[in-house]
Amino acid sequence: MNPPLPHHGPLGIALLAMFLLLSPFPAGAQNDVIANEPEEREAPGDGVSDTSPRILTKNREDVTEQVSRHILKLAADEREKRMDFMGVVIEDVARLCDLDEAQGERLLLAAKGATERSMTKWHEQAERYFRSRLSGSDEETAREILDNMGNVNFGGRDAEKTGESEELWKETLSAVLSPDQVLRYEEVLEQRRVARIQAFAAISLTSIDSHLRLTPNQREKLRILIDESAEIYLDEVQRYWGDYYERGMLMSLANASPDEALKKILTADQFRRLKSATASYDHFWDRERRDRLNREKAAAMREAKKEEADEESN
Repeated sequence: MNPPLPHHGPLGIALLAMFLLLSPFPAGAQNDVIANEPEEREAPGDGVSDTSPRILTKNREDVTEQVSRHILKLAADEREKRMDFMGVVIEDVARLCDLDEAQGERLLLAAKGATERSMTKWHEQAERYFRSRLSGSDEETAREILDNMGNVNFGGRDAEKTGESEELWKETLSAVLSPDQVLRYEEVLEQRRVARIQAFAAISLTSIDSHLRLTPNQREKLRILIDESAEIYLDEVQRYWGDYYERGMLMSLANASPDEALKKILTADQFRRLKSATASYDHFWDRERRDRLNREKAAAMREAKKEEADEESN
């Protein structure tokens, strides 16, 4: 037991100071003091233990918590948006296929599962994005960055529609619908796809015509190339640009065709004007043409190996 301390006079004050210096901190008090100290301090002198790593660890934990809370909030909003779109899809199927109540409930369950699966990639992208943006930030800086960042879109402009592409949804749709219902729905989807391609190709050709003043013969020849390009690349175009189509991007659909093919249709001046107006989109079409060529080569190699295997088995 500690002796009673005097409370008056210089001697009492001196003894009190010695007592406080020699007495140990209560459990947990030392950490509290360190956590509340300001971060910016002079470098410790010889023989002095630096406690800044403990503060940095505390701050890094706080930043991690902030990022996690921010991602959870954005994820909840994104999940609601994706599920809202799947509701539109279910209503579409219900109208076209005359679903009964049990079928509707099964599709709703599948839509929830497909939405959750579609969020996996979203979470991966969000984690990478926020961790890299806030790397090395302290708690206050991280809070300011997150507050000013607003919503960030991961997965492209049409990310909300990814649930419809999940295999879980497709498999459930085939299992829930009758063969006649599946046929009816697939027919409507194909009609929509063809109409979308035709509309996109038409507006692309119209944009090119207004810029280059095509002759009727040029227009017809170019239409064939544009229709073919829209058939092949429209899904990629919409994945990349969403539903916003700037004039130069619309005209750039012609660039999906080789330059040699375009030069056979256009005059030298028209070709120059087309390339000048669509130069900002060259990187996209260079990549798409390259990827398509690689896919065709890979498919050819698989077919050749399959033929070799068939010959050996015979």
